Amino acid sequence: MTQPSTSISTPPAATPVTDSPDWAILAAKLRHCLISRAASWAVIAYTASEPAGEGDADAPAATPAETGGEEKAEADAGRDTTLADTALSSSHSDTWDLNDLLDQIEAEADRAMTEIADVLPPVTEKATAPRKIYRLRPEAALAVVRVAKTFGSAEAMVRALGAPGAVTLITTADPALDEHVIRLIEHLAQPHTLWPRGAAIPVVLTAEKAGSTKPGASEPAVAALSGSLRLALDTRRPAVFVAPAVGTAPKALKPLNPEVIALAPLDREMLAQILVDAYPEADGPGTALTALPADAPVARLTPGDLLLALRWPDPDRAAATLAAALAPEEAAEAGPGLAAFPLPEDVRVPLEQLVEDLRAWKAGEIPWRDVSRGLLLAGPPGTGKTETARQVAREAGIGMIAASLATWQARGERSSDLLRAMKADFAQAASEGPCIIFIDEIDVFGDRNRRDHNASWTEYVVGSLLECLDGYAAQEGVVAMAATNHVERVDPALRRPGRFDRILHLRHPTVELMPQALRWQAWPDLRDADLTAVAAQAVGMSGADVAGLVRAARAKARRARRPLSVEDLSAALAEIRPRMPEAVRWQVAVHEAGHALVGAATGVATPRVLALQGDGGVTHAERRVVHQRRCELDAALALDMAGRAAERIVFGEASAGAGGASDSDLARATTMAVALEAAWGLGDRLSWLGDPETIVARLRLDPPLAARVEDHLRHAEERALQILQVQRPVLEAIATALRDRGLLQGAALEELMTQVRPEAAQPTQGEGTKEFPKEPARPGREDEPADNRDADWSAPYWPLDRAA
Repeated sequence: MTQPSTSISTPPAATPVTDSPDWAILAAKLRHCLISRAASWAVIAYTASEPAGEGDADAPAATPAETGGEEKAEADAGRDTTLADTALSSSHSDTWDLNDLLDQIEAEADRAMTEIADVLPPVTEKATAPRKIYRLRPEAALAVVRVAKTFGSAEAMVRALGAPGAVTLITTADPALDEHVIRLIEHLAQPHTLWPRGAAIPVVLTAEKAGSTKPGASEPAVAALSGSLRLALDTRRPAVFVAPAVGTAPKALKPLNPEVIALAPLDREMLAQILVDAYPEADGPGTALTALPADAPVARLTPGDLLLALRWPDPDRAAATLAAALAPEEAAEAGPGLAAFPLPEDVRVPLEQLVEDLRAWKAGEIPWRDVSRGLLLAGPPGTGKTETARQVAREAGIGMIAASLATWQARGERSSDLLRAMKADFAQAASEGPCIIFIDEIDVFGDRNRRDHNASWTEYVVGSLLECLDGYAAQEGVVAMAATNHVERVDPALRRPGRFDRILHLRHPTVELMPQALRWQAWPDLRDADLTAVAAQAVGMSGADVAGLVRAARAKARRARRPLSVEDLSAALAEIRPRMPEAVRWQVAVHEAGHALVGAATGVATPRVLALQGDGGVTHAERRVVHQRRCELDAALALDMAGRAAERIVFGEASAGAGGASDSDLARATTMAVALEAAWGLGDRLSWLGDPETIVARLRLDPPLAARVEDHLRHAEERALQILQVQRPVLEAIATALRDRGLLQGAALEELMTQVRPEAAQPTQGEGTKEFPKEPARPGREDEPADNRDADWSAPYWPLDRAA
């Protein structure tokens, strides 16, 4: 027989005052329901001892003990619920917890003790009696106030979640809160004071568990639903899904057309209520929130943040901890902004547009649909792709979450763990919105068009990423950015507009951007220094290389106990790129002069900078291949072969400096010749055989195509030889000036270029051409047919040209 219990050690629930807002009244009811019904997952108990009869305010400090089966709250005095009744009502829930059953058994034992309290000997005044103090765990307290603020009243909550046949999707914007919201709703949706008897009991589960198929599966949506959800639909029970955001819900739920309810974000009023509940004996604990800045984004507080704050015994220290968690990062050491970051103009303009759009959206001037987003940054390693995304976030005043396939894999061993981690980061971006989610090395996800032994795994992870990108495409405040070193390896579905609207190509700093790159890395030093000479010598370095150069220069300055200077940069650069021997220096100068002269003579390029570096040379020029016509492309081929041709004229033979790396003269020329023949329809065949880079990889397997490509390269070299032989004095003048100065640009270079005469009209095919010095025959190579030559016979001994 169950007797009404007396409230001896359990403090009564706070009685809502009449002037409290409706949501606060509901929050108090929810809190009392959790404590009175001994919900161990949500309640924590403090056990204390005090002299009998003394007030609660004088109670000594207590040691916390969780209520997982040892310390339980007594039942509500006005509630007459037997253990059997509770078990019966709980049978309606799909997730009946054994702990709850044990809680009820212990509650029955407590009630039995109260029945015999009168026959026990009286307690003296000096004797101590245990006292229990109950409060909600931080995650439960956060769930309570957000649910209460969302629905406002118990009646509205029952109407929204308890209508037969209704399907509801509750979004939390915080994956760490999903499970607690589910357990809270399951606990409340039982026949008692808040949930009327006879009201339908909903099935509550995560949206992820509602669908049973892998991402991208072609199974019909209804067939993909989980068994518990299908049973709920069959019996017309209401179903409630909980997810961090709409974008994380499986596509299988879309035909159900769920009613989406976004939990109200945490605000200062709710946070004050959490403090009041956590410190019931304090005098106005909510006033401690004055320590928080007026514009503090309290909605970003997580259950973990609350746990760290509420561990303190007084609300003032708790509020101070919350203020520290919400404090923005110090910008004093953040360095210069996006305007000072070395970026080419075609990359800078879209990024600045994104920043302007984000600022306008935050100010309410434009809707989210007008914000430009979805940027894929492509470029070789060390070009600053991650830093570019970080600067965009900083300039727009928003957060950034950096992620990658590797970091997602590190959170678990199974593919499902990877997917869960991926969705968690997207959900965190939504909860912190506006926010950038930056996916590094997106090419490692793979391309589903490349079939190999990992094809099924590639389809799984790429499909998962596509679901997240599509799900958050309309999520206000979430901007997706990604980076790759190999854009051609990224799945085409990821590259298309709507996921990543623009592909921005980042490159190593040009001679124009190199001073800016040096100044960026050297900040706050050398702000007004002339870095032109050092920049010319550093051309060809990546942004990461420049950072290493500046670190080496700073080390020199520290050893000398003085500020960083341009001389330190020059000295560090000389160590990284030592001066070439004079003979090699002259050879490199001739090579670069050949490029400059042929580019000017054909009109296909205007030289801007010629420089000798410690380990090679570089020519930067503005190419003018405007119409992509055959005549322009043939001139561009001659330009690529001009360095090699100049060496043949001056030295009688060419060196290996024109070939080797993938960005070398011969590599560029070969790729262009392949494109002429097999991709652009400008050669002997009209057939399109694929992307030029793909065809080059299998060129040796197609002897006829290799022979036609070889003809293009031979003709281009002969054309360059003709131009340079006619203007050999100008060639040697340019080379001499470059050898002596090490750098030619501006007026000095323009004066030399005025001596270059335009190329004479080209003879038609079949006309005779003047003989020029040829390379010495290489045994087994020059005498062989062109289609049998091995293109990988040599390697460069200095960095090759990087023509802009």
